[in-house]
Amino acid sequence: MDKAQDFINNNLLTKCFNDPKNEIDEGRLLDTLMLLPTDGGSTSRIKKIIEKRTRLHDTKVKNKVPNSEPIDYDKYKQANYKKINKRSKQSLKDFIIKSKLSVNKAKQIAHEKNITKKADLFKYLETNDPELYKDLPKYEKFRPLFSELWISYIQELLNISYPCQSTEFKANGMQILTKLSMADYNGAALRVTKSKNHNTVGIEGIVVWDAQKNFIMITSGSLVDEIKIIPKKGTLFDFEIPLNDEQALQYSILGDRFKYRSVDRAGRKFKTRRCDDLLFYVFDS
Repeated sequence: MDKAQDFINNNLLTKCFNDPKNEIDEGRLLDTLMLLPTDGGSTSRIKKIIEKRTRLHDTKVKNKVPNSEPIDYDKYKQANYKKINKRSKQSLKDFIIKSKLSVNKAKQIAHEKNITKKADLFKYLETNDPELYKDLPKYEKFRPLFSELWISYIQELLNISYPCQSTEFKANGMQILTKLSMADYNGAALRVTKSKNHNTVGIEGIVVWDAQKNFIMITSGSLVDEIKIIPKKGTLFDFEIPLNDEQALQYSILGDRFKYRSVDRAGRKFKTRRCDDLLFYVFDS
């Protein structure tokens, strides 16, 4: 260190040592000076703001409820939340696997017994193989999820008083699209109208689970009902919101822009971006 620099001695070292001259004479300081950047005190400011808000909140609660103790928020946390969430995913996976195995086995029995109608197959299985009949996915069990729950939910979300005429329904189109982009589609009835995978075109069913990258749906078949996993990428879905017994609002979902979980979409603001990935929906036949 340059001992001739009085500025360092008088302005910096005096704030760190009682007698900076001793530190220099004893050679306890390096000959170089290193200055490190700081965050400008933002960390301490944020910490003070959080502490202040916590104190104000506890004070308000205490004023509302005299002689009350500060709230212990930890005791309201669900301790086994992650375990429950993990079990629900595993249960859904087990249900899908069991359903597919049961459907394949039922189709094999129908082929061997030359059964061509769903009612006849169900009657045969209910009598001869009740366990297999129980494991088969049944579209009618999921129908109330659409007709009783999702329809009333989406009508309430869009302020549709059922029944109403299309001429009476007046709403801002952008507001409706914003609400639909954040809506929950578990229980909705969707139909694949366009897809890069042509085998999925025409599939329609009720959404059992609105996953991040797929719609897991139950479909009604001529022989057996099946669970289908339809990828959102490269797929166009259509759905309807009934206004009355004869009229309905029709909308489409671009799967490429819908690759988020329903819980994540609820607080997400969709922004305009490049649309070259949507050329498939316009030009591909």
